[in-house]
Amino acid sequence: MVLKQKLRRILALGMGLMMFSTWSEPVVAASSGLQVYEKACKKCHGKLGQGKKSKVDSSQFKYPPIHEMPEEDLLKAMTKYKEMWQKKTYTKKEKRMAKLAGRLSDEEM
Repeated sequence: MVLKQKLRRILALGMGLMMFSTWSEPVVAASSGLQVYEKACKKCHGKLGQGKKSKVDSSQFKYPPIHEMPEEDLLKAMTKYKEMWQKKTYTKKEKRMAKLAGRLSDEEM
């Protein structure tokens, strides 16, 4: 419920910016970011970035929540995974994320 309220506020703010802004770049960036998230991240991290719990131990996350992660921390993590993919230094557990990050451009990240 709280996640839905946060998402509604974000969407309302985005719509407000789109209607009253004379700059189109932020709107295009937000739209592109959503497309990238839905294509590359949503399957594991959830529709709203809430993460997915482990089926073995429901007190643990198989894929961690990212909806409250600061943008700076998210970019650092994505950059780390991208470098892992390029250098082939990922573990079996890290491979999926490294592969996805490795396919993203700096702009998409």
